[in-house]
Amino acid sequence: MPNLSVKLDEATRHRLLKAAAGQGITPHAFMIKAIAAELAQAEAKSAFVAQALAARAQVIATAQAIDGPAFADYLRRRVRGQSATRPSAQAISEGVQTKA
Repeated sequence: MPNLSVKLDEATRHRLLKAAAGQGITPHAFMIKAIAAELAQAEAKSAFVAQALAARAQVIATAQAIDGPAFADYLRRRVRGQSATRPSAQAISEGVQTKA
């Protein structure tokens, strides 16, 4: 496995040692765990943004969207265990902005 060097100031190094000891793991293991967690968060954010952009593109392409308050009511009913019909997409009567 290739090595990667990380330079830390003394205060950060001390915090790392203390946090790792508090978890009963080595500083190396702590850094591996922290990097993995940060990578997972960055990847999840990227996937969320990609999904949002795809949904936006679909709205722009079809000029249809689900009414927000109707969808919120649908979700409330589902959470309460009540029967609910998912609202269907409707034509957007106003223009859709195509620029962020």
